[in-house]
Amino acid sequence: MSTSTQEEIKNVIEFYMLANHLKYATRDNKQSLADQIYGAMILAVAMNSEYHKTENTGRTIKTILIETLDFYYPNETKKYMDKTSKVTSTDKTSNKSSNFAFECIMSELALEYFFEEFLVEENICAMNVDELYKVAKNYGILDRLGNDEAKNYEIFQFYYKNRTLKKKERSGWDSKHWNISINRTERISEHIVGTIALAIALDSEFDFKIDIDEVVTALCVHEIGEISIGDITPFDGITPEEKKEIEHKAMVEALGNLKNKDLLLKLLFSFDEQDTSESKFAYYCDKLEADIQAKVYQDMGCQKSLHNQENNIVFQNTRIKQILEQGAETAFDIWYTWDKPIYEKEPVFQKVLKYIKNTTIT
Repeated sequence: MSTSTQEEIKNVIEFYMLANHLKYATRDNKQSLADQIYGAMILAVAMNSEYHKTENTGRTIKTILIETLDFYYPNETKKYMDKTSKVTSTDKTSNKSSNFAFECIMSELALEYFFEEFLVEENICAMNVDELYKVAKNYGILDRLGNDEAKNYEIFQFYYKNRTLKKKERSGWDSKHWNISINRTERISEHIVGTIALAIALDSEFDFKIDIDEVVTALCVHEIGEISIGDITPFDGITPEEKKEIEHKAMVEALGNLKNKDLLLKLLFSFDEQDTSESKFAYYCDKLEADIQAKVYQDMGCQKSLHNQENNIVFQNTRIKQILEQGAETAFDIWYTWDKPIYEKEPVFQKVLKYIKNTTIT
């Protein structure tokens, strides 16, 4: 690997890790800063669908992330943005994107306060979305969204459904899989923010010739099927074909009657088919982000020894058994060997995977 490529990959991981740190900054061990970013991004998708706030949802999604990072890590974020030719201050301060991003961030804070502080989870579970909407409307929680009740309802409903992903942990870290030893394991929403940060960083350092705004929009919604079906891993006894069928139905349901529903479904189905440069790139970012998070947990000391995996269903897989026989010593060794073939046709992703294997990144 050349010195310049090594430096570019180092930059990618440094920027990604800024976003990764936001997964662990929590209030009362509930919502993390990454969760808040995800909520604002989801609102950007829904509000732009209903009120057409901007021509480019993806740019607003990027702005939400970069401005949040700039707020919490100003020196590190500025250092990265100064080094790259693509993630520049113009992205961050473009009036339309910046104003809409701020609007989404403030709306997320108001809605999450409504759910977490005003209603509390027990009451939320006892009410349906229509009842919750009426309460929120009566207390003026939705005034910031706009003045069309039908549109506000669709935005509220989409946010409410996607809020579920802030509560669901990634299955790969649970007691049936890798049983990560940490107080609060990664949520699906936090993984999504990680994929977007990784996509932005990779696009800024390498010339992939893609529409990064389309990529981040697809990544923002790529897990909405998991709202109802949960996070299904390759080791859970469900075939890829079965998963795709039930997940596509769940995606259609999750999108409700958003005006941009067809466009979003097109992005989601393309993500699954990997039939464009953008959908392939997004797919690789999704996979690589999970690999990096596995390495983060390994470097944090949260991964158990391979000799202490009695309840891990992953170890029932024939290929995993072969990887163990070939000399895997750590959990990340298994992740590395399992996912390495995915990036066979994408040398940059291969090199990033190899880099994190040989580098302590926490």
